[in-house]
Amino acid sequence: MSFNLQELQLLRDLQLELDGVIEKLQTAHHDLETSLGKVFLFLAGKLNVVSLFVETQDENLNHRVFCFGACDDNIKRQVPQLHQINRAINFNFNGILWYAQPIEMAGKNTGSIALAFAQDKAPEKNLGSAMLDCISELLDGFFFGIHSSSLKHSLIMGVQSALKNHSIVDSIDGAVYVLKKEVPFRKLIILYSDHELTGIENINYLVYEGDQRIHDSVEMKHAGLDAFIKDHGNCLSANTEALKKVVGEENLTITYLLDGLIEENLIGKLIFVPEHGNNFSIFSREIVQVFAETLRQRLVDFNRERNALRKFFPDTVIARLIAEPGYEKIYLTPREAQIGIIFADISGFTKMSEQILKTPERITNLVDKWSNGIIHRVFPIGACLDKVVGDCLILLFGPPFYEADAATIVDKVLESARIIVDYTNEFLRLPENIDIQKHPDFEKFGVAIGTNYCPAVVGLIGPNDDLTAFSSGMNITARLQGLAKANQILATEKVRELAMASGKWSFTGPESAPVKNVEKPLVYYHVKKSEK
Repeated sequence: MSFNLQELQLLRDLQLELDGVIEKLQTAHHDLETSLGKVFLFLAGKLNVVSLFVETQDENLNHRVFCFGACDDNIKRQVPQLHQINRAINFNFNGILWYAQPIEMAGKNTGSIALAFAQDKAPEKNLGSAMLDCISELLDGFFFGIHSSSLKHSLIMGVQSALKNHSIVDSIDGAVYVLKKEVPFRKLIILYSDHELTGIENINYLVYEGDQRIHDSVEMKHAGLDAFIKDHGNCLSANTEALKKVVGEENLTITYLLDGLIEENLIGKLIFVPEHGNNFSIFSREIVQVFAETLRQRLVDFNRERNALRKFFPDTVIARLIAEPGYEKIYLTPREAQIGIIFADISGFTKMSEQILKTPERITNLVDKWSNGIIHRVFPIGACLDKVVGDCLILLFGPPFYEADAATIVDKVLESARIIVDYTNEFLRLPENIDIQKHPDFEKFGVAIGTNYCPAVVGLIGPNDDLTAFSSGMNITARLQGLAKANQILATEKVRELAMASGKWSFTGPESAPVKNVEKPLVYYHVKKSEK
C-alpha cells in the first residue's frame, strides 16, 4: 500500500490533530457518547465523514451502539453489513461508501468502528482504509482507558459486595471469584493476621486453585504452610525464596497488605502464581492492586471488629456472632435475662500495692497478668467479661446466646470461681512475685469471690458500647464479694438451690449480713468442691 505525498501529509495531519482532540477529551472527562460525538464533528470537518458508527462497551461495561451523522439508532437494521464485523471491509450501500473494521482490546474483538462517506467525496479505497486504521488506533487507547477504568470500578463494586459477607472466609471466597474473571492466575495464597488484644498474632491462610479454595488454616489444612507459619515467627515478612519452597513454584507475584499509612504494620500477603508462568500485565497488576486495597480494608475492619468483641467474649463466641448478619441487634441489644455473676477481688491488694508493689507500673503489670490469666482460663467454660475495676474482675455467664439452663450456668459459675481461687494462689507463688511471698501477711493474700444467679439487664450499653449488666442482683454480688476473705467463695441462696442437684458442690451456712437500704439481711453460703 503506497500513498502520494499529499495523502501521506493528510494521514499525518489526521493523526496529530485527532490525537490532540482525544487528549482534550480525556482531560475534560467527558462521557463516551459526548466524546465520540466530538470526534465525529472533527472527522466531518476534516474528512467530510457523513456518519460515524461505533459498537463497543460503555462506561458501565454495557454493550452499546453509537451512531452520529446521517444515521440513527436503527443503523444496524438499515445497514446489515455492520453486523458482526470481524475483519476490515468496505462496501457501498444506497450510495454511501462505508469503511469498517473490528475494535480489538488485549487481543480480543470487543466491537467495531465504521466511517461513511458520500459517494462523490469518498477517498480512494486504500486511503479510506488507512484513515480508518489511523482513527481506530488512536481511539483504541481511549476505549481501553474507559474499559480499564470501568472494569476497575466494576471489580471494586464486586469485591466490596463480596466482602460484606460477615464470614471473613466466605467473603474472601466471593472476592477471589470476582478477581479470577479478570486476572489470569493459576494459584493464589492469602496469608493474613488476626491480631488479638493481648498482642498475640495468629496467622491464617487460604489457598485457591483458580477461584476454588482447596486449603485453609481451619478445616482443610496445608501441611507445608502450617510448618512454614510455625517455623517463621514473622512469616508475613519471610523472604520470597522460603515461600517458593512452600508453594512449590518459582514464578510468584507478591502483594503486601498494610494496615495504615503512618504506622505500616504488615497484616497480610497475596501470593499469586500467574497462568503459564507469565508475569502479570500492567492491567492485571492494577486490578490486583485494587483487589489488595479492598481486601486490606476488610481485614483491618475484621481485626477491629474482633478485637472490640474480644474485650468481652472468647473467640468461639465471636466466630459465631460475626457469622450472623445483624448479630448486634439479635444478641447484644440490652435485654433482661437470668444470668450467673462472679465478682472476684484480690484480698489485701491495697496493702500489697502500698507496701510491696509501690510503683504504678508494677501494680498495673500485676493486675494485667492476673486478670488475663483468669480470662484465659474461664472464657472456655462460658464466662464473658463485664469489666475489670481496679483489682476486681466481674464475669457474667449466659450472654450472649442465653441458651444454657439455670443449673448449667450455676455449675459454670462455681467451676470458674474454683479455677480463679486456684490460679490466684499459683500466680502469687510465681518466682516473679517473690517479694509478695516474703510479706508477713502473705497467707492473707488471695482472692475473695461472690457468686449469684439473678435477673439483670444485659447488653452493650453506654457511649463505648461496653458489655454491662446492672440490677439489684449485681449489687448483692458485689456485697457478697466484700464479705468474703482470701480464697473464699460465697454464694446466694439461689446459687445453692440450683447447685445442690448436681452433687458437685457442698455448702456451709447459712450466714447473713445487713445490706444498706434493704430491709432483709443478705443470706449467703460458703462454697467448696464436694468430696464425692
